[in-house]
Amino acid sequence: MKWFVTLKTTFKDKFFKSNLKNSFVDLEKGKQLYSTSHFQEAIIHLDNVVNYEFDSTAYELRASCFQKLEHHYKAIEDFDKVIEFNPLEFSYYYHRAVSKKAVFDFTGQIEDLHNCIHYYKKNKNIEIGLLKTFETDLINAGNHIEKLKHNISSFHNNSYLEIKALLTDCLYQIKKIRLKRNKIRTPFRQIKKEELSPVINPEI
Repeated sequence: MKWFVTLKTTFKDKFFKSNLKNSFVDLEKGKQLYSTSHFQEAIIHLDNVVNYEFDSTAYELRASCFQKLEHHYKAIEDFDKVIEFNPLEFSYYYHRAVSKKAVFDFTGQIEDLHNCIHYYKKNKNIEIGLLKTFETDLINAGNHIEKLKHNISSFHNNSYLEIKALLTDCLYQIKKIRLKRNKIRTPFRQIKKEELSPVINPEI
Protein backbone atom coordinates (compact mmCIF):
# COMPACT_ATOMS: atom_id res chain seq x y z
CA MET A 1 0.00 0.00 0.00
CA LYS A 2 2.92 2.32 0.75
CA TRP A 3 4.17 2.06 -2.82
CA PHE A 4 0.75 3.24 -4.05
CA VAL A 5 0.76 6.29 -1.75
CA THR A 6 4.32 7.13 -2.79
CA LEU A 7 3.41 6.77 -6.46
CA LYS A 8 0.35 8.97 -5.98
CA THR A 9 2.40 11.67 -4.20
CA THR A 10 5.09 11.58 -6.89
CA PHE A 11 2.45 11.92 -9.60
CA LYS A 12 0.89 14.92 -7.81
CA ASP A 13 4.28 16.61 -7.48
CA LYS A 14 5.07 16.10 -11.16
CA PHE A 15 1.61 17.32 -12.14
CA PHE A 16 1.97 20.44 -9.95
CA LYS A 17 5.43 21.26 -11.31
CA SER A 18 4.19 20.72 -14.85
CA ASN A 19 1.29 23.12 -14.25
CA LEU A 20 3.63 25.75 -12.82
CA LYS A 21 5.87 25.49 -15.85
CA ASN A 22 2.92 25.71 -18.23
CA SER A 23 1.55 28.66 -16.26
CA PHE A 24 4.85 30.53 -16.56
CA VAL A 25 5.05 29.85 -20.31
CA ASP A 26 1.46 31.00 -20.85
CA LEU A 27 2.01 34.16 -18.80
CA GLU A 28 5.12 35.11 -20.78
CA LYS A 29 3.31 34.39 -24.04
CA GLY A 30 0.37 36.48 -22.86
CA LYS A 31 2.69 39.40 -22.06
CA GLN A 32 4.33 39.15 -25.46
CA LEU A 33 1.02 39.07 -27.32
CA TYR A 34 -0.32 41.98 -25.26
CA SER A 35 2.75 44.09 -26.05
CA THR A 36 2.14 43.51 -29.77
CA SER A 37 -1.59 44.35 -29.48
CA HIS A 38 -2.77 40.77 -30.12
CA PHE A 39 -5.28 41.02 -27.31
CA GLN A 40 -7.63 38.19 -28.23
CA GLU A 41 -4.75 35.73 -28.57
CA ALA A 42 -3.24 36.98 -25.30
CA ILE A 43 -6.50 36.26 -23.47
CA ILE A 44 -6.33 32.58 -24.48
CA HIS A 45 -2.96 32.18 -22.74
CA LEU A 46 -3.98 34.29 -19.75
CA ASP A 47 -7.10 32.14 -19.36
CA ASN A 48 -4.80 29.15 -19.00
CA VAL A 49 -2.79 30.91 -16.29
CA VAL A 50 -5.78 31.80 -14.12
CA ASN A 51 -7.12 28.27 -14.55
CA TYR A 52 -3.86 26.89 -13.10
CA GLU A 53 -3.68 29.26 -10.13
CA PHE A 54 -4.48 32.75 -8.91
CA ASP A 55 -2.03 35.14 -10.54
CA SER A 56 -2.57 38.87 -10.04
CA THR A 57 -0.41 39.78 -13.04
CA ALA A 58 -2.43 37.51 -15.31
CA TYR A 59 -5.72 39.03 -14.13
CA GLU A 60 -4.34 42.55 -14.57
CA LEU A 61 -3.14 41.81 -18.10
CA ARG A 62 -6.37 40.07 -19.03
CA ALA A 63 -8.39 43.01 -17.69
CA SER A 64 -6.34 45.35 -19.88
CA CYS A 65 -6.95 43.09 -22.88
CA PHE A 66 -10.69 43.14 -22.21
CA GLN A 67 -10.57 46.94 -22.02
CA LYS A 68 -8.77 47.19 -25.35
CA LEU A 69 -11.44 44.95 -26.88
CA GLU A 70 -14.17 46.99 -25.12
CA HIS A 71 -15.38 44.01 -23.08
CA HIS A 72 -15.75 46.26 -20.08
CA TYR A 73 -17.90 44.10 -17.82
CA LYS A 74 -15.26 41.35 -18.01
CA ALA A 75 -12.53 43.93 -17.41
CA ILE A 76 -14.32 45.12 -14.26
CA GLU A 77 -14.56 41.55 -12.95
CA ASP A 78 -10.82 41.02 -13.39
CA PHE A 79 -9.93 44.36 -11.84
CA ASP A 80 -12.15 43.40 -8.88
CA LYS A 81 -9.86 40.41 -8.28
CA VAL A 82 -6.68 42.47 -8.74
CA ILE A 83 -7.88 45.12 -6.27
CA GLU A 84 -8.89 42.46 -3.77
CA PHE A 85 -5.33 41.11 -3.96
CA ASN A 86 -3.67 44.56 -3.77
CA PRO A 87 -6.11 47.24 -2.56
CA LEU A 88 -3.42 49.91 -2.05
CA GLU A 89 -2.45 50.42 -5.71
CA PHE A 90 -4.17 53.57 -7.00
CA SER A 91 -3.82 52.73 -10.71
CA TYR A 92 -6.10 49.67 -10.45
CA TYR A 93 -8.97 51.86 -9.25
CA TYR A 94 -8.36 54.27 -12.10
CA HIS A 95 -8.37 51.54 -14.74
CA ARG A 96 -11.56 50.05 -13.31
CA ALA A 97 -13.09 53.54 -13.33
CA VAL A 98 -12.38 53.74 -17.07
CA SER A 99 -14.44 50.60 -17.68
CA LYS A 100 -17.22 51.76 -15.36
CA LYS A 101 -17.45 54.98 -17.35
CA ALA A 102 -17.68 52.93 -20.56
CA VAL A 103 -20.72 51.04 -19.22
CA PHE A 104 -22.29 54.32 -17.98
CA ASP A 105 -21.77 53.49 -14.31
CA PHE A 106 -20.81 57.06 -13.45
CA THR A 107 -21.42 56.64 -9.73
CA GLY A 108 -19.10 53.63 -9.70
CA GLN A 109 -16.58 55.65 -11.68
CA ILE A 110 -16.63 58.45 -9.09
CA GLU A 111 -16.26 55.94 -6.24
CA ASP A 112 -13.22 54.39 -7.92
CA LEU A 113 -11.70 57.80 -8.64
CA HIS A 114 -12.20 58.68 -4.98
CA ASN A 115 -10.23 55.58 -3.94
CA CYS A 116 -7.67 56.27 -6.64
CA ILE A 117 -7.00 59.78 -5.30
CA HIS A 118 -6.94 58.53 -1.70
CA TYR A 119 -4.06 56.15 -2.44
CA TYR A 120 -2.35 58.36 -5.02
CA LYS A 121 -1.85 61.21 -2.53
CA LYS A 122 0.34 58.87 -0.46
CA ASN A 123 2.90 58.78 -3.30
CA LYS A 124 6.09 60.75 -2.88
CA ASN A 125 6.20 61.78 -6.53
CA ILE A 126 2.98 63.55 -7.47
CA GLU A 127 2.47 64.33 -11.16
CA ILE A 128 0.35 67.35 -12.01
CA GLY A 129 -0.63 65.73 -15.30
CA LEU A 130 -2.26 62.79 -13.51
CA LEU A 131 -4.11 65.10 -11.13
CA LYS A 132 -5.45 66.99 -14.14
CA THR A 133 -6.63 63.70 -15.68
CA PHE A 134 -8.43 62.73 -12.47
CA GLU A 135 -10.00 66.19 -12.25
CA THR A 136 -11.21 66.15 -15.86
CA ASP A 137 -12.72 62.68 -15.46
CA LEU A 138 -14.50 63.76 -12.28
CA ILE A 139 -15.93 66.91 -13.86
CA ASN A 140 -17.19 64.93 -16.86
CA ALA A 141 -18.70 62.28 -14.58
CA GLY A 142 -20.35 65.04 -12.55
CA ASN A 143 -21.91 66.47 -15.71
CA HIS A 144 -23.35 63.06 -16.57
CA ILE A 145 -24.68 62.69 -13.03
CA GLU A 146 -26.49 66.01 -13.35
CA LYS A 147 -28.23 64.77 -16.48
CA LEU A 148 -29.20 61.49 -14.82
CA LYS A 149 -29.92 62.71 -11.29
CA HIS A 150 -33.64 61.89 -11.46
CA ASN A 151 -32.85 58.25 -12.27
CA ILE A 152 -29.86 57.68 -9.97
CA SER A 153 -31.79 55.85 -7.27
CA SER A 154 -33.09 53.40 -9.85
CA PHE A 155 -29.67 52.09 -10.89
CA HIS A 156 -27.44 52.66 -7.86
CA ASN A 157 -27.70 52.39 -4.09
CA ASN A 158 -26.26 55.83 -3.46
CA SER A 159 -28.47 58.89 -3.48
CA TYR A 160 -27.80 61.92 -5.65
CA LEU A 161 -26.64 63.97 -2.65
CA GLU A 162 -24.22 61.22 -1.52
CA ILE A 163 -22.67 61.05 -4.97
CA LYS A 164 -22.38 64.83 -5.19
CA ALA A 165 -20.70 64.89 -1.77
CA LEU A 166 -18.22 62.24 -2.91
CA LEU A 167 -17.51 64.19 -6.10
CA THR A 168 -16.97 67.42 -4.14
CA ASP A 169 -14.60 65.65 -1.76
CA CYS A 170 -12.59 64.25 -4.70
CA LEU A 171 -12.11 67.70 -6.19
CA TYR A 172 -11.23 69.11 -2.77
CA GLN A 173 -8.60 66.39 -2.25
CA ILE A 174 -7.04 67.20 -5.62
CA LYS A 175 -6.87 70.87 -4.64
CA LYS A 176 -5.18 69.96 -1.34
CA ILE A 177 -2.64 67.74 -3.09
CA ARG A 178 -1.79 70.57 -5.50
CA LEU A 179 -1.35 73.07 -2.68
CA LYS A 180 0.84 70.67 -0.73
CA ARG A 181 2.97 69.98 -3.78
CA ASN A 182 3.40 73.68 -4.53
CA LYS A 183 4.63 74.33 -0.99
CA ILE A 184 7.49 71.90 -1.43
CA ARG A 185 10.54 73.80 -2.50
CA THR A 186 14.08 72.61 -2.90
CA PRO A 187 16.10 74.72 -0.45
CA PHE A 188 18.88 76.76 -1.92
CA ARG A 189 22.27 75.34 -1.12
CA GLN A 190 24.19 77.77 0.99
CA ILE A 191 27.45 78.77 -0.60
CA LYS A 192 30.39 78.16 1.64
CA LYS A 193 32.76 81.04 2.22
CA GLU A 194 35.74 79.15 0.84
CA GLU A 195 33.87 78.50 -2.42
CA LEU A 196 33.80 82.21 -3.21
CA SER A 197 36.42 83.41 -5.66
CA PRO A 198 39.13 85.32 -3.82
CA VAL A 199 39.07 89.06 -4.29
CA ILE A 200 42.13 90.19 -6.18
CA ASN A 201 43.32 93.55 -5.06
CA PRO A 202 44.26 95.74 -7.97
CA GLU A 203 47.92 96.57 -8.19
CA ILE A 204 48.79 99.99 -6.96
